[in-house]
Amino acid sequence: MKPQEPLADHPFDHPPDQLDSRLEQWCQQHQQPKFRAKQVRQHLMDQRLYDPMEMTSLPAELRQQLAEGILSSPLVVADQLESTDGTIKFRFMLTDGLSIESVWIPTDDRGTLCLSSQVGCAAGCTFCATGTMKLTRNLHPREIVAQWLAVHATTVAQGLCGVTQVVFMGMGEPLHNYPAVSRAIDWFSSAQGFQFSPRRITVSTVGIVPKIEQLVHDHPQVRLAVSLHSAITETRNSIVPINQHHSIEDLSEVLVKIRDDSRRISIEYVVLPGINDGSEQAKALALFAGKCGAHINLLPFHPYEGALYAAAGAAEVGQFLSLVQKQYDGSVTARRSRGLDIDGACGQLVLNNLKKPAASDDSDPDASKKR
Repeated sequence: MKPQEPLADHPFDHPPDQLDSRLEQWCQQHQQPKFRAKQVRQHLMDQRLYDPMEMTSLPAELRQQLAEGILSSPLVVADQLESTDGTIKFRFMLTDGLSIESVWIPTDDRGTLCLSSQVGCAAGCTFCATGTMKLTRNLHPREIVAQWLAVHATTVAQGLCGVTQVVFMGMGEPLHNYPAVSRAIDWFSSAQGFQFSPRRITVSTVGIVPKIEQLVHDHPQVRLAVSLHSAITETRNSIVPINQHHSIEDLSEVLVKIRDDSRRISIEYVVLPGINDGSEQAKALALFAGKCGAHINLLPFHPYEGALYAAAGAAEVGQFLSLVQKQYDGSVTARRSRGLDIDGACGQLVLNNLKKPAASDDSDPDASKKR
């Protein structure tokens, strides 16, 4: 795992209730009047402008100082691809040259943002493009929050609804980077932060059992999704290797323990034809979900270059859906795939970029931007 690069001290890496004092201290150190701190806060928190150069009520020299100092940008948009279904995928370049991605998915009057929490992933799920990259490093809180601010600003500028829901389902296992993810949630949802409803935030995990309890304790209103993909130990061991460290039995036990009528637990299940879509798999899934009263969400698998499994079409997903519904009287749905024409699956855009010839120049983020 690559060590994280030392970066300038950024407010998003600290608790939200320290923002005012940090801005005031910075202004004092730079011989700026105290009211400038309040102006910066209003731009950042009320207008959600994370780029100081867009804080036009401030003097140009001050904006430049902010951009080079306390509010230096942790990422820039390197690619922006828009699907025919309205989905927008962003590849962000970080200050150390590494890339992550976020996906904005429109549904009626909502805009759901799928966030990344790590560069790569250590979970090693065998059907996931990000899993083939291995883990490079954790993201800082500033890099998580900046994804949200950048995507919200971009989509609003295009006349869209911005970000109304947040899901930690992008690159990385969120609970392997719990301190940064928790801090980002604080910024999103706290009274001192952006006051985004925590019920509109979902954290998805492959099942890091000890951290699930901590998440529920620290953020009781945040929704939980579990990437299960099989409720049979042998099968799950082969496609979700982390199961060998956090067993299905332990995972089931903690989900039963935190079961709460006010919090819906979701089970994410990627259908892999011939691997996890038989009648015994459906029976095991229904039994697992029944213990914790979970909603089951089936997803089709779409291959990427080098994938180990065959594609799952609507017929395969529909057949497995019927099998599960016969066994389970709870909620079961099949999610429609989005953004397939723009490498919409987790990690595909970054993975494809890594495979580009060395002659390709990504040094200018604007040069590769696509609409």
